[in-house]
Amino acid sequence: MRIFKNRGDIYFSKTNKEKSTEQKILIIALAVIVVFTVVFVTALSVKYDFSAKKFFAPDDLQATQISQEEDTPLPQVNGKTNFITLVNSDGKLLFVSLLQVDMDNVSYKTSVLKADTLCDGNTLADIYAGSGTQNVKKAVESLMGVSFDYYISMDNRKFSEFFDSLGDFNYPVLSEIKFKSRDKAVNYSLKLKAGEQKLSGQQVINLIRYNIEENNNTSAANDLMLNSLLQLVNSENAANSEELFKLLVTTADTNITVRDFSLSGDNITVLADDRTGAGAYSAVAEYEGNSLSKESLQKIKGYFVK
Repeated sequence: MRIFKNRGDIYFSKTNKEKSTEQKILIIALAVIVVFTVVFVTALSVKYDFSAKKFFAPDDLQATQISQEEDTPLPQVNGKTNFITLVNSDGKLLFVSLLQVDMDNVSYKTSVLKADTLCDGNTLADIYAGSGTQNVKKAVESLMGVSFDYYISMDNRKFSEFFDSLGDFNYPVLSEIKFKSRDKAVNYSLKLKAGEQKLSGQQVINLIRYNIEENNNTSAANDLMLNSLLQLVNSENAANSEELFKLLVTTADTNITVRDFSLSGDNITVLADDRTGAGAYSAVAEYEGNSLSKESLQKIKGYFVK
């Protein structure tokens, strides 16, 4: 029997079973080489994936795609836009929220006002009941000395539904609240445990009312509004912004048009991007009775002037 060809051929005798020393050495060397090769290839296959799928789709493919997305520059934006939002229930004003979206430094500024806030001798609630949303807007503009670009007026049920459509909203409640109002134009109740809570739109409305009506704490109401903006203006809602805008204009009384929405596309992209880190500023409304104090009025004006 012959192993190998050409020079160095080894022959095994069919009759003689004893191997020479040279034969033994060569066979042992061959066995060692084969064993070493098998072990080496096995070790490499455990550490590295040699499959065709792995070859055509390497590990760093996804990371490279993510890196490219993160490196995509955000649109250049600027300008300041003022919004006034009125939340009502069956024609009775509950509260007013002022908001500035400041794209010069990418931030939100907000101030929540009581429905009983006096403007030229009339409360915002009375103005709303007598002549509607646009006259409330004019009254606030006259009081503040600043203009508001857009108004949004929503019934509390519609506001709650729209808020809930934006996704989950988590908020830290500092202490347990058990409250039920009496003798209000619109009564409400609130029951919340202390700690991080997922709040519904209706709970947000009631908690704002509780803060400004029972505790005279407009700072806490501002904080609630700012937290909701920072959480809910996100990439998921930005991707669904057209549907959300349609829902807004069909459920609210507003002067925001389709053209206005289209022009704000870059602003939404920037505000909703995870890299942005939008700022938040609270313009606290401080009262002397039902009138805003002079210092508070000047401070709010400073936040909302363009």
